[in-house]
Amino acid sequence: MAALVMDGNSTPADDGDRDHTASHVLRSLAARNEPSISFGTILAAAGARVHGLALLLIVLPETLPLPLPSASTILAIPLFLISLHLAVFGEGGGWSSPRLDAIRIRRTALAAAVRYVAPVLEWLEALSRPRWSAIARRERLIGLVCLYLSAVLFLPLPFVNAPPAICMALLALGLIQRDGVIVTLGLAGSAAVTVALAWIVLLAGGLVGGTG
Repeated sequence: MAALVMDGNSTPADDGDRDHTASHVLRSLAARNEPSISFGTILAAAGARVHGLALLLIVLPETLPLPLPSASTILAIPLFLISLHLAVFGEGGGWSSPRLDAIRIRRTALAAAVRYVAPVLEWLEALSRPRWSAIARRERLIGLVCLYLSAVLFLPLPFVNAPPAICMALLALGLIQRDGVIVTLGLAGSAAVTVALAWIVLLAGGLVGGTG
């Protein structure tokens, strides 16, 4: 997809303050003048909760039901790697991936996604707060579920990518906000996506068997 190209370096950053919510960081990045933004710059802006914001940013274009299966396949690769890192090391495991840091995202693509999604994020952030910490801090579990959702997004299925992408966005936002309620919604949605996929597979198998 034209939204992703390779280049650039990353630098570390300290954890942000109350202004460094996901919506604030995304709007700030989308307002830049550069034609593209390096993934390392995005991770530097994320601060300590780097995995959550990285997942949220990359999955945002997939939350819109657009008929771009090739885009989902490309985006699923960094989502898979970030989810794997989160599942193995947790949020406190740091980040070291020059290859991923060198990925650049077209600012126009980011701005388009932020224009539609940022108002929803701001509404959720206003409602969210640190709660249900036993669930919100199950970072490796969240990473495993995001790993599974990344595999689902890798499937070249048009108009089917939005539900798993929305589930991953909820998990990422819950991780950023330390909100176990939002994480639970993402987990419940992921279970619903699994049931729906199983039904689709069974239905397709029945149709193939009926025509054989």
